[in-house]
Amino acid sequence: MLLIAVLVATFAALQYTKSAVLRNEQRHLTETTNALVREYDTVVKDGQRDYTANLLDSSGSSASEDSLVDLSKGVLQNIAGVDGGFYSSATDALVGVFPQARGVDIEKPETDRLSAAVRAAALQSARNAWASHGPSAQILTEGQDIALIDALPLHTGQRYVGGAWTVLRLSSLPGTNRFRTYLTAVGLGTAGFACVLLTLLVAHGLQGGVRKIEGGLRNLEHNLGSEILIESDPEEIRQIANAINRLGATLRDKIESERQIEDRLRHAERLAALGRLVAGVAHEVRNPLATIRLRVQMCQQDGLNPDVRESCAIALQEVERLNSMVNRLLSFSRPVQLQAEPTSLGRLVEQRLGNFAELAKEHHVKFVAKFNRDGKLVRVDQSRMAQVFDNIIRNAIDSMAECGGTLRVNVTTEGKTAESSEVCVEFNDTGEGISPEVVSRIFDPFFTTKPTGTGLGLSICHELVQAHGGEINVASAQGCGTTVRVVIPMTQEQNIRRSA
Repeated sequence: MLLIAVLVATFAALQYTKSAVLRNEQRHLTETTNALVREYDTVVKDGQRDYTANLLDSSGSSASEDSLVDLSKGVLQNIAGVDGGFYSSATDALVGVFPQARGVDIEKPETDRLSAAVRAAALQSARNAWASHGPSAQILTEGQDIALIDALPLHTGQRYVGGAWTVLRLSSLPGTNRFRTYLTAVGLGTAGFACVLLTLLVAHGLQGGVRKIEGGLRNLEHNLGSEILIESDPEEIRQIANAINRLGATLRDKIESERQIEDRLRHAERLAALGRLVAGVAHEVRNPLATIRLRVQMCQQDGLNPDVRESCAIALQEVERLNSMVNRLLSFSRPVQLQAEPTSLGRLVEQRLGNFAELAKEHHVKFVAKFNRDGKLVRVDQSRMAQVFDNIIRNAIDSMAECGGTLRVNVTTEGKTAESSEVCVEFNDTGEGISPEVVSRIFDPFFTTKPTGTGLGLSICHELVQAHGGEINVASAQGCGTTVRVVIPMTQEQNIRRSA
C-alpha cells in the first residue's frame, strides 16, 4: 500500500510539473499577445502613421498587409519561437503573419511555417476572441509537439474589428524542468523504497519484541519472580517489558503481603480460641491449687519430722510455681488494657538493663547501650513495655549463659515527618542463635525450647507490642546471634503534645 501511494504521488508530481510549465509558457504567450494589441492600438488610435482607414478593414490591400506584418515584426522579432499576427473580421482571415509566410493560402500549408492544423486552430481562437470580446486560448498536441495558441480581441473605440493572436510551438518541455521532475520522481521512489524497508525492519523488531513479551507473560503465570530481559529492543518494547516487570513485582509483593496478613489472622484466631480454653482451665485449676497450698501449709506447721517439713516446703514452692503459671495463663487470656502515658523508651530500657546487671555479671554478659537523647516521648504503658523488655533481656542472657557474650542495645528515632516517626529499640546478642524453623514459630503460644519454659513469654510480648500499634521482629541464625527489633509508632498528637 505504501509503495502504491508513492507511485501515485510520483505521477501527480509529474503531472503537476508539466501543467506548471505549460501555465508558465501560456502566461508569457498572453503577454506577447497583449503587446501586439498595444502596438496596433498605438498605431491606429494615436495616428503615429498616416492611416486614413482601419488597417484590418482594408487588409485585402498589399499596403495594409505590409503594415500589419511590420506591426507583428516589431513585437515578435525578438521573441524566439513565437509566431503571430492579426485576424480581420471583415475577411475572416489571418493577416500580418510574422515570420512572414511564403504563402498564405490555407489550402497550401506546405508553403507555410505553420501547419494547417495549427493555422486552423489559430484562426478559430482569433475568431472566438473577436466573437466573445474576450481572450481565447488553446493547447494543440501534434505527436510529440505541443502548440500553445492565444488570442485577444481588437477594438477601435467604436466596434470590434478583429483580433491579435500568437502561437508557441514546443517540441518538448524545457529540459531543466523535466530534469527536476525526474529528480523528484527518483527521490520519491527512493523515499518510498526506504520507507518500505524501514517498515519491514521495524515490523521485524516489533515481532521479536512481541514474542519476547508473550514468553515473559507465560513465565509470569508460573513464577511471579521471573522478569522479561530487554537489551537492544525498540524503546516501545522496553517500556512495555518494564511495565510488565513492575507489574510482576507488585503482584508478588501484594501476594506476599496478603499471605502475611492471612498468617496473622490465623495466628490471632488460634490465640483467641486458645485464650478461651486457657481461661477455663486456669479457673478450674486455681481453686484446687489454693486447697492444696492450704493443706500443705497445715502439714508443715503440725509436722515434727524435719523430712516432712522439708517435703512440704518443696511442695509449696511447686504450688507457687503452678500458681504463677496460672496467673500467666489468665493474663494471656484477658484482653490487653493499656494505661498509656508519655514515656522515654531510652530511659525505660536503661532502667530495665540496670535491673539485670547482677544476673548479667554472673553469666559474664556485657551490656553495650546507645540511647538517643533527643527527648522524644512515646505514649506507652510503662509496666507492659517493661514486661516486654524484661523478657527480651532475660532470653538474651539465657542464650549467652554458658560462655558469656555481649548484648548491644540501640534506641533510635526513625522517620522525618510527624506522621511517619517511630522509635526503634533493637537488642542484638552474641548467643548461639536460633534455627529458621524455630524463628518461624517463636511467637506461637506454648512453644519453647527451654526445659522449664512455658512458651508464653514472647507470645505475650507480641500481643503487648501489637496493642501499642507497633511491631516486634526476630532475626537469627545458628552461630550468629539473635536480633530482636521492637518498633513503636509516634503519632502526630504525641509530637504536638511534646512540643507544647
